[in-house]
Amino acid sequence: MNKTIVLLGEYLLRLTPPHQQKIIQADHLEMHWAGSEANIAVSLSILGEKCLYVTAMPGSELSRAGISQLNKYGVQSEIISKNDSRVGIYYYESGNGARPGRIIYDRNFSAFSSLAPGEIDWDKVFAGSDWFHWSGITPALSANAVTVTKEALKKAKSKGLKISADFNYRSTLWNYGKDPSDIMPELLDYCDVVLADVNTAKLYFKIQPDEDKLVESTFEMLKEKLKSVNSIAMTMRTQNANGNVYTGYFWNNGTVKKSKSYNLDHVTERIGAGDAFMAGLIHSIREGVSEQDIVEFATACGVMKHSLSGDFNIATKKEIISIMGQSGSGKIIR
Repeated sequence: MNKTIVLLGEYLLRLTPPHQQKIIQADHLEMHWAGSEANIAVSLSILGEKCLYVTAMPGSELSRAGISQLNKYGVQSEIISKNDSRVGIYYYESGNGARPGRIIYDRNFSAFSSLAPGEIDWDKVFAGSDWFHWSGITPALSANAVTVTKEALKKAKSKGLKISADFNYRSTLWNYGKDPSDIMPELLDYCDVVLADVNTAKLYFKIQPDEDKLVESTFEMLKEKLKSVNSIAMTMRTQNANGNVYTGYFWNNGTVKKSKSYNLDHVTERIGAGDAFMAGLIHSIREGVSEQDIVEFATACGVMKHSLSGDFNIATKKEIISIMGQSGSGKIIR
């Protein structure tokens, strides 16, 4: 039986000026639904996985519109109703050329940020599941969110679920008096699989990787800190004369595999690329393919997301495999 992947996170409304405008220029905003774990759930569902997305939202027409988007892609949801609250929002100004993209959060007093320990029936949620995913965004929101995350992790571990996490550091969200290095190492130590990046690894664990072998030494140092982790993934983005070069890495029990590198000279949107990679990673690990195939598929998922607007990677498995076969050439399929 295909067991369920459970994901915990805040579901957000994203508002974006069209045509790469700045907010001050725009007279209307495009509406998308978003949230790291929701992005992953949608991608996994399209890849054929059963997903249950756990969040909190007010019982409003806006919430129903958001939930309908999850249902559209086959994602099931467990919604904790918070009627005296609001949907969290973020505004995204798309970058262009030398101008970087910019995100403005409007998440204070949202339904999810007010979620309290004991409000989620984890025995019910985890019934029929074998995987739990969370990210560093949730513990950044509040002290209560840390407790809720820990509550979920303890229950998932006691039930023998495989646990994954994305480091996902958001500097503007950690504003309740705690340093991420005081919170994240304990939570990440519950995990079997993590998606890391060098700068966040330095921040969370106070490590200094060897700059001459940056990826390999980061993997080694993280494994020293995270005894339960068996698999660590990472993407690296570098610049050359043709634009961005995007490469994936996968460490599994001491072995490092590197994907082919992709030149991304035309990028529609970078938002959600890490979530697409994470979904590809989870799916391919569950498929039981080789370590090389795991990193190739996950990287191709991330590459595909760069060509799509909005936060969801709505590409099918066939489309992602075609990216792998073409090495990102973008040749028209006729």
